[in-house]
Amino acid sequence: MAEQIDLTLEELTDRILDQRVQLAEQITEEQNKRYSRLRSMSENLLPLRIGLVTLYGEALSMDPLERANRIEKWGLETGKQCAEMGTTLDSMLKEVPLYRNAIGELIKEVAITYDYSAAKLYEVITVLDQTVNEIVYYFCLPFVEVQTKNLQASQEQMLEMSVPVVPVDNGVAVLPLVGTIDTHRAKMIMEESLTKCLELNVDQFVIDLSGVAMVDTFVAQKLFQVIDSLKLIGVVPKISGISPEMAQTIVQLGLDFKEIPSYATLKAALSEIGFKR
Repeated sequence: MAEQIDLTLEELTDRILDQRVQLAEQITEEQNKRYSRLRSMSENLLPLRIGLVTLYGEALSMDPLERANRIEKWGLETGKQCAEMGTTLDSMLKEVPLYRNAIGELIKEVAITYDYSAAKLYEVITVLDQTVNEIVYYFCLPFVEVQTKNLQASQEQMLEMSVPVVPVDNGVAVLPLVGTIDTHRAKMIMEESLTKCLELNVDQFVIDLSGVAMVDTFVAQKLFQVIDSLKLIGVVPKISGISPEMAQTIVQLGLDFKEIPSYATLKAALSEIGFKR
C-alpha cells in the first residue's frame, strides 16, 4: 500500500511538472489582464512562476523536512526578487488562487485515474494547503523587509528636509525650524547643524524658531545641546523668532536664555550680524 501511495504521488508530481510551463504562461496571461503594469515584468516573472509550479508539484512527493526547507529558500529568494523588481504584494497574492485552482484540477484528474480514496485525497489536499500557506508566509517576509527599509529611508529623507540649514552669506547660515520637535528630529537638528556648519565654514549660526508652535523643557534642552555643541566648534549661535507667548513660557519654565543672543525676528538677527539683502 505504501508503494502504491508513492507511485501515485510521483505520477501527480510528474503530471504537474509536465504542464508547469503552460500553467505559468496561463497565470502570466491572467495576471497581465488584471494588472497591466505587470506586462513589462512578464519576461522576468515567467521563470519565477515556472519555478513556483515546479515547487508545488515536487512538494507533494517530498518528505516534510525537505519540503519546509525548499519552501523557505524559494520564498525568501523569490520574494526579495519580486519586491526589488517593483511588483506589489497585493498583485502577487492575487496569484495564489490561480495556482491552487490549476493544481487542484490536476489533482482531481489523477485522483480519478488512480481511484483515490477519500483519505488519500484528503492527504494530498492537506499537503497542498500547507505548501500554499508556507509559500505565502516566506514570500511575504522580504516584501515587509523591503517596505520597512523604504519607509525608513523616506522618514530619514523627510527628517533631513525638516532641518534645512540655509547659507545666507559668507560664514552665516540660518536654520529655520517649523513644526514640532521630537526626539528623532532633535537628533537630526544636532547632526545637520554641526555637519553643515563645518562644511560651509560657518561662524555665525541663527536658529529661527518662528515656525515652532511650542517650546517646552524638552525642546529647550535640545536647543541648549545644539548651542553648546556649536560653541565647541567655534560657531557663534543665535536664536530668533521668539514670540511674546514663547518668551512667557520660557520664563515660566525657568529656562535661562540670557547667555544666548536672542532676537524677535530673523531679520533683526541678520541685521545684527551685518547681513543686508
